[in-house]
Amino acid sequence: MTRPSSVREDSYEDDKLSRDVASPTGGLEGAKIEETIYNPELKAAIENTHLDPLGKRAIALYFACVVCFMNAVSNGFDGSLMGGINAMTQYQEFFGYKETGASTGIVFLIYVVGQCAGAFVAGPASERFGRRLGMAIGCSIILVGAAIITAAQNRSMFMGGRFILGFGIAISTTAAPTLVTELAPAHWRGRLGAAYNSCFFVGAIPATGVMVGSQTMNTTWSWRLPLLLQIVPPIIVLSSVWFIPESPRWLISRGRDEEARATMIKYHSSDGKTSNPLIDLQLREFKEMIEVRKMEAVWDYSSLFNTANARWRMLALILMCINGQLAGNGLITYFLPTVLANAGVADKHTQLLYNFANNILSCAGAFTGAAFTDRLNRRSRLYIGCMVLAALLAIVAALSSKFGQKGNTNTNGAHATITMIFLFGISYSFIYTPLQSLYCAEVMNQRMRAKGMAVHVIFANAAGFINTFANSVGLERWGYKYYFVFVVWNVCASVLWFLFCVETRGRTLEELDEVFNEPWPAMASARKRKIAVKKGREGAVVEVIDDDSA
Repeated sequence: MTRPSSVREDSYEDDKLSRDVASPTGGLEGAKIEETIYNPELKAAIENTHLDPLGKRAIALYFACVVCFMNAVSNGFDGSLMGGINAMTQYQEFFGYKETGASTGIVFLIYVVGQCAGAFVAGPASERFGRRLGMAIGCSIILVGAAIITAAQNRSMFMGGRFILGFGIAISTTAAPTLVTELAPAHWRGRLGAAYNSCFFVGAIPATGVMVGSQTMNTTWSWRLPLLLQIVPPIIVLSSVWFIPESPRWLISRGRDEEARATMIKYHSSDGKTSNPLIDLQLREFKEMIEVRKMEAVWDYSSLFNTANARWRMLALILMCINGQLAGNGLITYFLPTVLANAGVADKHTQLLYNFANNILSCAGAFTGAAFTDRLNRRSRLYIGCMVLAALLAIVAALSSKFGQKGNTNTNGAHATITMIFLFGISYSFIYTPLQSLYCAEVMNQRMRAKGMAVHVIFANAAGFINTFANSVGLERWGYKYYFVFVVWNVCASVLWFLFCVETRGRTLEELDEVFNEPWPAMASARKRKIAVKKGREGAVVEVIDDDSA
């Protein structure tokens, strides 16, 4: 049976196979047949809605998103700062640390412990007080932590500051991506949500750039100055968060329907005054799927696991947390100087320069990946991408074994190793970085999202233990041979993504509920519909002629 809908001419050339045909019903002569994963009703609403990406409303939306992005910038500062500071002689001598080993691993680990502790507060804070206040609370705590580590006079003070910093980061990075995902229009959600985590490098680049210069100082300001920079992003958030909208989905869950509608019209319409088909569709789905409910107890996480639908959602989230952390990126993010030493680069200043260059290249990879997020399917990107990462890391290990030994005089071989390290970083940033926060927020429903994103912080940091303490010990003991642990995991991850990754592209967050109710959501999400589209005087007509997803 066919189901017609009125839409304008399709613009998603990347998502379709099309040709001119005569409709089997006889009413769509000259129509195009398209094979797509898009929900037909969403596709119709999108094509009947005009949103100017450079218009006044869009600029206001971008401003709100940029405020949220600053929380990812804060997160980027720490990963890149500690990787470079850990290699500074001034830092090592002041605190009595080595570049690798158990004591150094604990310095990295305490930040992870802080994030895990903060995650238990993050979900309830974001759910009870809203996404905006969640960001404000987290950024206030980050400022305290940054002040302590900058002024640290001993190991205990430094470790305490690292814990507080991680605690605040957990809260802010739970609220911020949730707000971006819930606020963005359905057909812009991929790009805007993916840009959030890509802003990790907006913090990483200036951090590593400053270290290139500060490393030449002969005082403790060589490492204190870069740490001080961590106050900039949270200050921006705290001064701006009061001027951005609250999540319309959160507002509806609190029974504030008119505020939600006003927010949607202000940021999702062309004039900020009238509704459109996309707004109407989303508001209708919000009201159908989002319950107005009482506040749940802070400790009640049962909604994350009490149904098959919820358990499938949590499986998708946990896969992203674990696979995204065990892809080998920790070797590059936290221990690039050590990896470079394994490749034959011993000079500290040169290591910092390479660290700076790697962040620039990885940033380019991340934002390129973000730009294509609304065009590339999440599922195939992940399972194919993992095989690519496994191959690249195996090549890095092989080259390091030959050209990374002390006394190596083959500079071309060393340069080839460094090139492959950079290529791995670019590839990881393209494949994983844009999706790590976006995908986790997408697979959660409204009831689960705030606490689910907090669990995302816990699982990501539990897996991140490998990237901190274990990596430090593993690199010290086994050098380049340790890379093969991640080669094997990437191969396993590819299989897991193929079997269990649910495709979220082409659907609203509420429409995903139907997918997660299927016996095997991953396979159900990958099915395509065949539709016929013909341009008409009042737009276009779309008719489903073969629905494999039914």
